Amino acid sequence: MARPRRSEHTQKALLEEGIKQLSEHGYHGTGIKQVLDAVRVPKGSFYNYFESKEAYVAAIIREYNQQVLGQFDAFVEGTDFPASQKLKLLYAYMLNKHDNSGCQQGCLVGSIAAEIGGSLSLCQQAMIEGVQLWQRRLSALVVQAQVEGDMRKDIPADTIAELIWSLWEGSLLRMKLEGCVDRTRSLVDVTFNTLLVKQ
Repeated sequence: MARPRRSEHTQKALLEEGIKQLSEHGYHGTGIKQVLDAVRVPKGSFYNYFESKEAYVAAIIREYNQQVLGQFDAFVEGTDFPASQKLKLLYAYMLNKHDNSGCQQGCLVGSIAAEIGGSLSLCQQAMIEGVQLWQRRLSALVVQAQVEGDMRKDIPADTIAELIWSLWEGSLLRMKLEGCVDRTRSLVDVTFNTLLVKQ
């Protein structure tokens, strides 16, 4: 029997709804049925698109990363600010975004990583790929800031990028616990004041 034809629109809808459900309920709190009901897709059709829940969540992680990194790239490539200023503006934007949402929605990838760790290999691989993509982009900005003379050169760019990324992911948990961005804003300020060259 021929496999039913897949619809790109339906697949996209499943991924978008998956991002929403996982952000609100986590891996174990998100059921396939509730996703299918939300997008009005018959239960039997799900496996035309994804082999398992784990494969589905791995695809969601990649879609989420693609969307967020696309926004990052658009900002970096579409502005003429010095690299150090771009980094500061990116974090200011993210802090304001979380402040406006009441700090209740963290990073989807970070939340899933905290929940399942490395227990699901497909999801773990998708998360590792996402982290590497983030850190490569951050590292490129740091290198540019170092070349422009605005950021310390005694610390390797990759190390600074990892520090900035890890600071943010850890801060998301704290913001969610405390319901405010004040402490994180202070930590971000201290970090950049430490890393940037005094003019």
